[in-house]
Amino acid sequence: MKELQRKQGIRRIVYSIPSLIILSIIALILTKGALGVMNKERTSSELSKDLEEKAAALVLREQELREGVRRLETEEGIKDEIREKFSVTEEGELVAVIIDDRGASSSTDSSTLPWYKKLWLAIMGDK
Repeated sequence: MKELQRKQGIRRIVYSIPSLIILSIIALILTKGALGVMNKERTSSELSKDLEEKAAALVLREQELREGVRRLETEEGIKDEIREKFSVTEEGELVAVIIDDRGASSSTDSSTLPWYKKLWLAIMGDK
């Protein structure tokens, strides 16, 4: 009988409102900690992916630069780079200059005038 009363006393203490409130607070604290860890894991995973992408881009850039350096180590590569940067030619080479015909249009072209000037010219006529 005393054993039964002891078990009921323990059960009464465990299921009392203050002990349930304390257990609920502990559960909330543990849940908050678990959610914090999950958020940190997600953030670090995204950061890791970003860093991997940057590393891959840097590897590609390094390959491009190495190819550029190899090209500049040759005589032909140096000449091509000088031609591209400074618009020069070697002795004996000829340069062809191509001019677009659109640059020779008149200054009173109706497509370049604003609407009010077109109206004025339509009323007053060209002078």
